[in-house]
Amino acid sequence: MRTPLILFFVGIAIFAAFAGPRLRIHTKNNHFVYLADSFLHGSAELVRTPEGTNDWANYQELQLKGESARQYGPKVSGFFTKRAGKPDQFRLLSGQEIEIPSQDRGESQTHYFVSFPPGPAVLMMPMVALFGYGTNDVLFTLFFAALNVSLVFLLLRKLGELGYSQRSEKEDIWLSILFAFGSAHLWCAVQGGVWFTALIIGVTFNLLYIYASLDTRHPFWAGLALAAAFSTRATMIFAALFFYMQLFFPPEHLQRSKRETLIKFLQFSAPCLVVGLSLLYYNAVRFDRITEFGHTYLAGGTIARIRDFGMFDIRFLTRNLTSAFTLMPRISDSAPYIQFSTHGTSLLLTTPALTLLLWPRRSSPIARPIMLTALAIAIPIFLYQNTGWEQFSFRFSLDFMPYLIAAIAIGGYPLTKFVKGLIIAGILVNAFGAVTFKRTGKIHLYADYISEEPKR
Repeated sequence: MRTPLILFFVGIAIFAAFAGPRLRIHTKNNHFVYLADSFLHGSAELVRTPEGTNDWANYQELQLKGESARQYGPKVSGFFTKRAGKPDQFRLLSGQEIEIPSQDRGESQTHYFVSFPPGPAVLMMPMVALFGYGTNDVLFTLFFAALNVSLVFLLLRKLGELGYSQRSEKEDIWLSILFAFGSAHLWCAVQGGVWFTALIIGVTFNLLYIYASLDTRHPFWAGLALAAAFSTRATMIFAALFFYMQLFFPPEHLQRSKRETLIKFLQFSAPCLVVGLSLLYYNAVRFDRITEFGHTYLAGGTIARIRDFGMFDIRFLTRNLTSAFTLMPRISDSAPYIQFSTHGTSLLLTTPALTLLLWPRRSSPIARPIMLTALAIAIPIFLYQNTGWEQFSFRFSLDFMPYLIAAIAIGGYPLTKFVKGLIIAGILVNAFGAVTFKRTGKIHLYADYISEEPKR
Protein backbone atom coordinates (compact mmCIF):
# COMPACT_ATOMS: atom_id res chain seq x y z
CA MET A 1 0.00 0.00 0.00
CA ARG A 2 3.02 2.29 0.02
CA THR A 3 2.52 3.63 -3.50
CA PRO A 4 -1.25 4.27 -3.12
CA LEU A 5 -0.61 6.17 0.12
CA ILE A 6 2.08 8.27 -1.53
CA LEU A 7 -0.27 9.00 -4.43
CA PHE A 8 -3.02 10.02 -1.99
CA PHE A 9 -0.85 12.53 -0.12
CA VAL A 10 0.75 13.85 -3.30
CA GLY A 11 -2.72 14.24 -4.76
CA ILE A 12 -4.15 16.11 -1.81
CA ALA A 13 -1.11 18.42 -1.75
CA ILE A 14 -1.45 19.23 -5.46
CA PHE A 15 -5.21 19.73 -5.32
CA ALA A 16 -4.88 21.93 -2.23
CA ALA A 17 -2.23 24.03 -3.95
CA PHE A 18 -4.49 24.62 -6.95
CA ALA A 19 -7.52 25.29 -4.73
CA GLY A 20 -5.57 27.95 -2.82
CA PRO A 21 -7.85 30.57 -1.21
CA ARG A 22 -10.90 28.39 -1.87
CA LEU A 23 -9.85 26.25 1.09
CA ARG A 24 -10.80 29.04 3.50
CA ILE A 25 -14.57 28.90 3.10
CA HIS A 26 -17.36 26.94 1.47
CA THR A 27 -18.57 27.84 -2.00
CA LYS A 28 -21.77 29.74 -2.77
CA ASN A 29 -23.17 26.63 -4.44
CA ASN A 30 -23.08 24.32 -1.43
CA HIS A 31 -26.38 22.63 -2.29
CA PHE A 32 -25.41 19.34 -0.66
CA VAL A 33 -24.84 21.12 2.66
CA TYR A 34 -28.39 22.47 2.52
CA LEU A 35 -29.71 19.02 1.64
CA ALA A 36 -27.68 17.29 4.37
CA ASP A 37 -29.08 19.73 6.92
CA SER A 38 -32.61 19.05 5.68
CA PHE A 39 -32.05 15.31 6.04
CA LEU A 40 -30.84 15.87 9.60
CA HIS A 41 -34.16 17.63 10.21
CA GLY A 42 -36.07 14.73 8.64
CA SER A 43 -37.16 16.67 5.57
CA ALA A 44 -36.77 16.07 1.85
CA GLU A 45 -37.67 19.72 1.23
CA LEU A 46 -35.09 22.34 2.14
CA VAL A 47 -35.65 23.71 5.63
CA ARG A 48 -33.77 26.91 4.80
CA THR A 49 -34.46 29.12 1.80
CA PRO A 50 -31.32 28.96 -0.38
CA GLU A 51 -29.31 31.97 -1.39
CA GLY A 52 -29.24 32.80 -5.08
CA THR A 53 -31.04 31.03 -7.92
CA ASN A 54 -28.30 28.86 -9.43
CA ASP A 55 -29.67 25.33 -10.02
CA TRP A 56 -32.09 25.17 -7.11
CA ALA A 57 -35.29 23.31 -7.91
CA ASN A 58 -38.51 24.95 -6.85
CA TYR A 59 -42.21 25.05 -7.59
CA GLN A 60 -45.19 27.10 -6.45
CA GLU A 61 -48.06 26.02 -4.29
CA LEU A 62 -50.79 28.36 -5.51
CA GLN A 63 -54.11 29.10 -3.84
CA LEU A 64 -57.00 29.28 -6.31
CA LYS A 65 -60.28 31.13 -6.32
CA GLY A 66 -63.15 31.72 -8.67
CA GLU A 67 -63.77 29.38 -11.59
CA SER A 68 -60.27 27.84 -11.34
CA ALA A 69 -60.91 26.78 -7.73
CA ARG A 70 -64.18 25.15 -8.74
CA GLN A 71 -62.46 23.32 -11.60
CA TYR A 72 -59.12 22.32 -10.05
CA GLY A 73 -59.64 22.56 -6.29
CA PRO A 74 -58.48 25.07 -3.67
CA LYS A 75 -54.79 24.84 -4.51
CA VAL A 76 -52.40 23.47 -7.13
CA SER A 77 -48.65 22.89 -7.25
CA GLY A 78 -46.38 23.44 -10.24
CA PHE A 79 -45.09 26.39 -12.23
CA PHE A 80 -46.13 28.89 -14.88
CA THR A 81 -44.49 27.79 -18.13
CA LYS A 82 -43.86 31.38 -19.28
CA ARG A 83 -44.23 30.44 -22.93
CA ALA A 84 -44.55 33.36 -25.28
CA GLY A 85 -48.18 34.38 -25.65
CA LYS A 86 -49.35 32.02 -22.86
CA PRO A 87 -49.11 33.99 -19.59
CA ASP A 88 -51.78 31.88 -17.87
CA GLN A 89 -50.39 28.43 -18.68
CA PHE A 90 -49.55 26.45 -15.52
CA ARG A 91 -47.94 22.99 -15.46
CA LEU A 92 -49.00 20.77 -12.58
CA LEU A 93 -46.66 18.29 -10.87
CA SER A 94 -48.49 15.58 -12.80
CA GLY A 95 -47.33 17.19 -16.06
CA GLN A 96 -50.80 18.39 -17.05
CA GLU A 97 -50.96 21.97 -18.28
CA ILE A 98 -53.91 24.15 -17.31
CA GLU A 99 -54.94 27.79 -17.67
CA ILE A 100 -55.13 29.96 -14.54
CA PRO A 101 -56.15 33.56 -15.28
CA SER A 102 -54.65 36.25 -13.04
CA GLN A 103 -57.96 37.01 -11.29
CA ASP A 104 -58.15 33.41 -10.02
CA ARG A 105 -54.73 33.45 -8.34
CA GLY A 106 -54.43 33.79 -4.61
CA GLU A 107 -51.43 33.56 -2.31
CA SER A 108 -48.52 31.34 -3.27
CA GLN A 109 -45.73 29.58 -1.44
CA THR A 110 -42.44 28.46 -3.00
CA HIS A 111 -40.99 25.06 -2.10
CA TYR A 112 -37.25 24.54 -2.60
CA PHE A 113 -35.38 21.30 -3.29
CA VAL A 114 -32.01 20.00 -4.41
CA SER A 115 -32.57 18.13 -7.65
CA PHE A 116 -29.15 16.47 -7.75
CA PRO A 117 -28.92 12.84 -6.53
CA PRO A 118 -28.52 12.88 -2.74
CA GLY A 119 -25.48 10.61 -2.27
CA PRO A 120 -22.96 13.37 -1.43
CA ALA A 121 -25.43 14.98 0.98
CA VAL A 122 -25.75 11.70 2.89
CA LEU A 123 -21.95 11.53 3.17
CA MET A 124 -21.86 15.13 4.39
CA MET A 125 -24.39 14.63 7.17
CA PRO A 126 -21.83 14.01 9.98
CA MET A 127 -19.85 17.13 9.00
CA VAL A 128 -23.00 19.22 8.70
CA ALA A 129 -24.16 17.98 12.09
CA LEU A 130 -20.90 19.38 13.52
CA PHE A 131 -20.36 22.53 11.46
CA GLY A 132 -23.80 23.35 10.05
CA TYR A 133 -23.95 25.56 6.98
CA GLY A 134 -20.28 26.44 7.48
CA THR A 135 -19.27 22.96 6.25
CA ASN A 136 -16.49 23.44 3.69
CA ASP A 137 -17.50 21.63 0.51
CA VAL A 138 -14.10 22.38 -1.10
CA LEU A 139 -12.17 20.45 1.56
CA PHE A 140 -14.75 17.68 1.39
CA THR A 141 -14.27 17.35 -2.36
CA LEU A 142 -10.47 17.43 -2.14
CA PHE A 143 -10.42 14.35 0.07
CA PHE A 144 -12.30 12.27 -2.49
CA ALA A 145 -10.22 13.66 -5.35
CA ALA A 146 -7.02 12.55 -3.60
CA LEU A 147 -8.61 9.18 -2.87
CA ASN A 148 -9.33 8.79 -6.58
CA VAL A 149 -5.61 9.03 -7.38
CA SER A 150 -4.97 5.98 -5.20
CA LEU A 151 -8.05 4.09 -6.37
CA VAL A 152 -7.28 4.38 -10.07
CA PHE A 153 -3.76 3.07 -9.38
CA LEU A 154 -5.15 0.11 -7.40
CA LEU A 155 -7.58 -0.63 -10.22
CA LEU A 156 -4.80 -0.64 -12.81
CA ARG A 157 -2.66 -2.93 -10.65
CA LYS A 158 -5.61 -5.30 -10.21
CA LEU A 159 -6.04 -5.44 -13.99
CA GLY A 160 -2.43 -6.59 -14.12
CA GLU A 161 -2.86 -9.17 -11.34
CA LEU A 162 -5.79 -10.71 -13.20
CA GLY A 163 -3.81 -10.90 -16.43
CA TYR A 164 -5.76 -8.26 -18.33
CA SER A 165 -2.93 -5.71 -18.35
CA GLN A 166 0.81 -6.12 -18.78
CA ARG A 167 1.74 -2.67 -17.52
CA SER A 168 4.55 -2.19 -15.04
CA GLU A 169 3.97 -0.33 -11.78
CA LYS A 170 5.69 2.75 -13.21
CA GLU A 171 3.40 2.69 -16.24
CA ASP A 172 0.36 2.40 -13.97
CA ILE A 173 1.60 5.43 -12.05
CA TRP A 174 1.82 7.35 -15.33
CA LEU A 175 -1.74 6.34 -16.22
CA SER A 176 -2.94 7.28 -12.73
CA ILE A 177 -1.34 10.68 -13.19
CA LEU A 178 -3.02 10.94 -16.59
CA PHE A 179 -6.42 10.40 -15.01
CA ALA A 180 -5.92 12.52 -11.89
CA PHE A 181 -4.14 15.54 -13.39
CA GLY A 182 -4.38 15.18 -17.17
CA SER A 183 -8.17 15.14 -17.41
CA ALA A 184 -11.13 17.20 -16.18
CA HIS A 185 -10.53 15.56 -12.80
CA LEU A 186 -7.87 18.17 -11.94
CA TRP A 187 -9.83 21.37 -12.48
CA CYS A 188 -13.09 19.86 -11.17
CA ALA A 189 -11.39 18.67 -7.98
CA VAL A 190 -10.43 22.19 -6.89
CA GLN A 191 -13.78 23.90 -7.48
CA GLY A 192 -16.12 22.72 -4.75
CA GLY A 193 -19.75 23.43 -5.57
CA VAL A 194 -22.56 20.98 -6.13
CA TRP A 195 -21.77 20.03 -9.74
CA PHE A 196 -18.07 19.34 -9.25
CA THR A 197 -18.43 17.64 -5.89
CA ALA A 198 -20.92 15.20 -7.42
CA LEU A 199 -18.59 14.41 -10.31
CA ILE A 200 -15.57 13.76 -8.08
CA ILE A 201 -17.47 11.57 -5.61
CA GLY A 202 -19.13 9.80 -8.53
CA VAL A 203 -15.65 8.89 -9.77
CA THR A 204 -14.77 7.48 -6.33
CA PHE A 205 -17.68 5.06 -6.26
CA ASN A 206 -17.28 4.26 -9.93
CA LEU A 207 -13.66 3.19 -9.35
CA LEU A 208 -14.68 1.09 -6.34
CA TYR A 209 -17.41 -0.50 -8.44
CA ILE A 210 -15.10 -1.40 -11.31
CA TYR A 211 -12.53 -2.83 -8.87
CA ALA A 212 -15.11 -5.03 -7.13
CA SER A 213 -16.71 -6.05 -10.44
CA LEU A 214 -13.59 -7.45 -12.10
CA ASP A 215 -14.28 -11.13 -12.82
CA THR A 216 -17.47 -10.63 -10.73
CA ARG A 217 -15.33 -11.43 -7.67
CA HIS A 218 -17.26 -9.31 -5.14
CA PRO A 219 -20.85 -9.02 -6.40
CA PHE A 220 -22.42 -7.57 -3.25
CA TRP A 221 -19.75 -4.88 -2.80
CA ALA A 222 -19.90 -4.14 -6.50
CA GLY A 223 -23.67 -3.64 -6.24
CA LEU A 224 -23.31 -1.46 -3.17
CA ALA A 225 -20.62 0.69 -4.85
CA LEU A 226 -22.75 1.04 -7.99
CA ALA A 227 -25.78 2.02 -5.90
CA ALA A 228 -23.67 4.71 -4.23
CA ALA A 229 -22.43 5.80 -7.67
CA PHE A 230 -25.87 6.27 -9.23
CA SER A 231 -27.03 7.92 -6.00
CA THR A 232 -24.40 10.52 -6.82
CA ARG A 233 -24.44 10.60 -10.61
CA ALA A 234 -27.61 9.24 -12.21
CA THR A 235 -25.83 8.19 -15.41
CA MET A 236 -23.87 5.61 -13.40
CA ILE A 237 -26.87 3.30 -13.47
CA PHE A 238 -25.81 2.34 -17.00
CA ALA A 239 -22.48 1.11 -15.61
CA ALA A 240 -24.34 -2.02 -14.45
CA LEU A 241 -23.62 -3.31 -17.95
CA PHE A 242 -19.99 -3.91 -16.93
CA PHE A 243 -20.91 -6.43 -14.23
CA TYR A 244 -23.72 -8.09 -16.17
CA MET A 245 -21.60 -8.63 -19.27
CA GLN A 246 -18.93 -10.38 -17.21
CA LEU A 247 -21.61 -12.41 -15.43
CA PHE A 248 -23.68 -13.56 -18.39
CA PHE A 249 -20.99 -13.56 -21.10
CA PRO A 250 -17.86 -14.67 -19.22
CA PRO A 251 -14.58 -15.55 -20.93
CA GLU A 252 -13.60 -19.21 -20.99
CA HIS A 253 -11.50 -19.05 -17.83
CA LEU A 254 -14.48 -17.73 -15.86
CA GLN A 255 -17.14 -20.29 -16.75
CA ARG A 256 -19.47 -20.93 -13.81
CA SER A 257 -22.57 -22.95 -13.00
CA LYS A 258 -26.09 -21.58 -13.39
CA ARG A 259 -26.49 -21.65 -9.62
CA GLU A 260 -23.37 -19.59 -9.05
CA THR A 261 -24.46 -17.16 -11.76
CA LEU A 262 -27.85 -16.73 -10.10
CA ILE A 263 -26.32 -16.16 -6.67
CA LYS A 264 -23.95 -13.51 -8.00
CA PHE A 265 -26.80 -11.89 -9.88
CA LEU A 266 -28.91 -11.63 -6.73
CA GLN A 267 -26.00 -10.45 -4.57
CA PHE A 268 -25.17 -7.69 -7.05
CA SER A 269 -28.72 -6.64 -7.89
CA ALA A 270 -30.12 -6.54 -4.33
CA PRO A 271 -28.35 -3.35 -3.12
CA CYS A 272 -28.98 -1.67 -6.47
CA LEU A 273 -32.68 -2.50 -6.23
CA VAL A 274 -33.04 -1.35 -2.62
CA VAL A 275 -31.26 1.96 -3.22
CA GLY A 276 -32.96 2.45 -6.58
CA LEU A 277 -36.44 2.01 -5.09
CA SER A 278 -35.50 4.37 -2.26
CA LEU A 279 -34.53 7.03 -4.79
CA LEU A 280 -37.81 6.57 -6.65
CA TYR A 281 -39.71 6.96 -3.38
CA TYR A 282 -37.63 10.07 -2.65
CA ASN A 283 -38.78 11.46 -6.02
CA ALA A 284 -42.43 10.72 -5.24
CA VAL A 285 -42.23 12.45 -1.85
CA ARG A 286 -40.83 15.61 -3.42
CA PHE A 287 -42.55 15.82 -6.79
CA ASP A 288 -45.47 13.34 -6.72
CA ARG A 289 -43.87 11.26 -9.48
CA ILE A 290 -41.28 8.50 -9.12
CA THR A 291 -39.67 9.39 -12.43
CA GLU A 292 -39.19 13.08 -11.64
CA PHE A 293 -35.76 13.78 -10.18
CA GLY A 294 -36.31 17.52 -10.00
CA HIS A 295 -34.35 19.01 -12.89
CA THR A 296 -37.66 19.95 -14.53
CA TYR A 297 -38.06 22.48 -11.72
CA LEU A 298 -34.67 24.15 -12.05
CA ALA A 299 -35.15 27.92 -12.13
CA GLY A 300 -38.79 27.34 -11.26
CA GLY A 301 -39.42 25.40 -14.47
CA THR A 302 -38.47 28.32 -16.71
CA ILE A 303 -35.57 26.70 -18.61
CA ALA A 304 -37.08 26.52 -22.09
CA ARG A 305 -35.15 23.53 -23.42
CA ILE A 306 -36.17 21.36 -20.46
CA ARG A 307 -39.75 22.61 -20.56
CA ASP A 308 -40.12 21.97 -24.29
CA PHE A 309 -37.96 18.89 -24.94
CA GLY A 310 -37.38 17.21 -21.59
CA MET A 311 -34.07 16.08 -20.11
CA PHE A 312 -32.91 13.97 -23.07
CA ASP A 313 -33.46 14.57 -26.75
CA ILE A 314 -31.68 13.94 -30.03
CA ARG A 315 -31.76 17.71 -30.59
CA PHE A 316 -29.09 18.11 -27.90
CA LEU A 317 -26.66 15.69 -29.54
CA THR A 318 -24.85 18.17 -31.81
CA ARG A 319 -24.22 20.66 -29.02
CA ASN A 320 -22.83 18.01 -26.70
CA LEU A 321 -20.60 16.43 -29.34
CA THR A 322 -19.32 19.89 -30.20
CA SER A 323 -18.56 20.58 -26.57
CA ALA A 324 -16.80 17.25 -26.08
CA PHE A 325 -14.73 17.00 -29.25
CA THR A 326 -14.49 20.12 -31.40
CA LEU A 327 -14.59 23.24 -29.20
CA MET A 328 -11.20 24.91 -29.29
CA PRO A 329 -9.86 28.18 -27.83
CA ARG A 330 -10.16 31.28 -29.96
CA ILE A 331 -7.46 33.86 -30.51
CA SER A 332 -8.45 37.32 -29.36
CA ASP A 333 -7.04 40.67 -30.51
CA SER A 334 -6.86 41.93 -26.93
CA ALA A 335 -5.22 40.70 -23.73
CA PRO A 336 -5.02 37.91 -22.73
CA TYR A 337 -5.33 37.06 -26.46
CA ILE A 338 -6.97 33.68 -25.94
CA GLN A 339 -10.59 32.89 -25.20
CA PHE A 340 -12.22 29.65 -24.03
CA SER A 341 -15.86 28.69 -24.36
CA THR A 342 -17.87 28.30 -21.17
CA HIS A 343 -19.26 25.16 -22.83
CA GLY A 344 -15.82 23.53 -22.56
CA THR A 345 -12.76 22.58 -24.54
CA SER A 346 -12.28 19.52 -26.72
CA LEU A 347 -11.11 16.35 -24.99
CA LEU A 348 -8.58 16.02 -27.81
CA LEU A 349 -6.87 19.13 -26.45
CA THR A 350 -7.37 18.64 -22.72
CA THR A 351 -6.60 14.91 -22.65
CA PRO A 352 -4.73 14.16 -25.90
CA ALA A 353 -3.47 10.79 -24.60
CA LEU A 354 -7.00 9.45 -25.16
CA THR A 355 -5.98 9.03 -28.80
CA LEU A 356 -4.16 5.84 -27.67
CA LEU A 357 -7.58 4.19 -27.65
CA LEU A 358 -7.42 4.18 -31.44
CA TRP A 359 -4.34 1.95 -31.55
CA PRO A 360 -4.60 -0.95 -29.10
CA ARG A 361 -1.63 -3.35 -29.32
CA ARG A 362 -3.20 -6.35 -27.64
CA SER A 363 -6.67 -7.81 -27.24
CA SER A 364 -8.24 -8.64 -23.90
CA PRO A 365 -11.43 -10.49 -22.95
CA ILE A 366 -12.41 -7.57 -20.75
CA ALA A 367 -11.96 -4.92 -23.45
CA ARG A 368 -15.47 -5.29 -24.82
CA PRO A 369 -17.25 -4.91 -21.45
CA ILE A 370 -15.09 -1.89 -20.65
CA MET A 371 -15.69 -0.06 -23.92
CA LEU A 372 -19.38 -0.92 -24.20
CA THR A 373 -19.94 0.31 -20.66
CA ALA A 374 -18.17 3.56 -21.46
CA LEU A 375 -20.46 3.92 -24.48
CA ALA A 376 -23.57 3.07 -22.43
CA ILE A 377 -22.72 5.84 -19.98
CA ALA A 378 -21.77 8.32 -22.71
CA ILE A 379 -24.94 7.99 -24.82
CA PRO A 380 -27.35 9.59 -22.30
CA ILE A 381 -24.71 12.23 -21.54
CA PHE A 382 -24.55 13.22 -25.21
CA LEU A 383 -28.37 13.35 -25.38
CA TYR A 384 -28.62 15.41 -22.19
CA GLN A 385 -30.12 18.90 -22.16
CA ASN A 386 -26.95 20.51 -20.77
CA THR A 387 -23.40 20.48 -22.14
CA GLY A 388 -22.01 20.96 -18.64
CA TRP A 389 -21.88 24.73 -19.00
CA GLU A 390 -20.09 26.44 -17.29
CA GLN A 391 -16.90 24.40 -17.56
CA PHE A 392 -13.29 24.48 -18.70
CA SER A 393 -13.50 21.13 -20.47
CA PHE A 394 -16.20 18.51 -20.98
CA ARG A 395 -16.69 17.67 -17.30
CA PHE A 396 -19.28 14.92 -17.85
CA SER A 397 -16.46 12.85 -19.36
CA LEU A 398 -15.48 11.99 -15.79
CA ASP A 399 -18.43 9.59 -15.67
CA PHE A 400 -16.83 7.33 -18.29
CA MET A 401 -13.17 8.36 -17.99
CA PRO A 402 -12.21 5.49 -15.62
CA TYR A 403 -13.23 3.01 -18.31
CA LEU A 404 -11.17 4.81 -20.95
CA ILE A 405 -8.08 4.80 -18.72
CA ALA A 406 -8.61 1.09 -18.05
CA ALA A 407 -8.93 0.52 -21.80
CA ILE A 408 -5.62 2.32 -22.40
CA ALA A 409 -4.01 0.12 -19.74
CA ILE A 410 -5.14 -3.16 -21.27
CA GLY A 411 -4.59 -1.91 -24.82
CA GLY A 412 -0.86 -2.20 -24.30
CA TYR A 413 0.29 0.76 -26.39
CA PRO A 414 3.84 1.52 -25.17
CA LEU A 415 4.23 4.60 -23.00
CA THR A 416 6.93 6.09 -25.18
CA LYS A 417 8.46 9.51 -24.68
CA PHE A 418 5.92 10.85 -27.14
CA VAL A 419 3.01 9.35 -25.18
CA LYS A 420 4.39 10.72 -21.92
CA GLY A 421 4.65 14.07 -23.68
CA LEU A 422 0.92 13.83 -24.48
CA ILE A 423 0.20 13.09 -20.82
CA ILE A 424 2.28 16.07 -19.70
CA ALA A 425 0.58 18.28 -22.28
CA GLY A 426 -2.81 17.29 -20.85
CA ILE A 427 -1.60 18.06 -17.35
CA LEU A 428 -0.47 21.53 -18.43
CA VAL A 429 -3.77 22.30 -20.16
CA ASN A 430 -5.86 21.14 -17.21
CA ALA A 431 -3.57 22.98 -14.80
CA PHE A 432 -4.32 26.13 -16.80
CA GLY A 433 -8.00 25.38 -16.33
CA ALA A 434 -7.56 24.80 -12.61
CA VAL A 435 -5.77 28.14 -12.26
CA THR A 436 -8.09 30.26 -14.39
CA PHE A 437 -11.59 28.79 -14.33
CA LYS A 438 -13.99 30.61 -12.00
CA ARG A 439 -11.20 32.79 -10.64
CA THR A 440 -11.88 36.43 -9.85
CA GLY A 441 -10.20 38.63 -12.44
CA LYS A 442 -9.78 35.80 -14.94
CA ILE A 443 -13.40 35.13 -15.91
CA HIS A 444 -12.81 37.30 -18.99
CA LEU A 445 -10.95 34.33 -20.47
CA TYR A 446 -14.30 32.65 -21.03
CA ALA A 447 -17.20 33.43 -23.33
CA ASP A 448 -20.44 31.72 -24.32
CA TYR A 449 -19.88 30.63 -27.91
CA ILE A 450 -21.54 27.56 -29.31
CA SER A 451 -24.43 26.79 -31.66
CA GLU A 452 -27.81 28.10 -30.60
CA GLU A 453 -30.13 26.04 -28.46
CA PRO A 454 -32.89 24.10 -30.24
CA LYS A 455 -36.15 25.91 -30.80
CA ARG A 456 -39.61 24.46 -30.50
